[in-house]
Amino acid sequence: MRKCYLLVHSSKVASQEQMKTVLNSISEVRTWRTDIANCFYVVSETDAKTLGNLIREKAGQSGRFIISEIPENRYGWLTKKSWYFIKNKRVKPARERS
Repeated sequence: MRKCYLLVHSSKVASQEQMKTVLNSISEVRTWRTDIANCFYVVSETDAKTLGNLIREKAGQSGRFIISEIPENRYGWLTKKSWYFIKNKRVKPARERS
């Protein structure tokens, strides 16, 4: 079952561009989205601990991060694309975009 996680990391772990490379290199990451510095929405079928270990393995031992599943009880000031991604655990198809 797909889950959406919130990954927040310090700049010591990786830059925004470096973290994109890390996430793209992890086969357990189905897709991801970002629109806030040092923050990613990550879709995966694996658990947070496994994802965290894979990120640490790829990014190195410096800095701090947290990865947590985004529950139904959520609120924030995000773009419509980000809310769609979090709710549906996928990028909105082009034919549905408005």
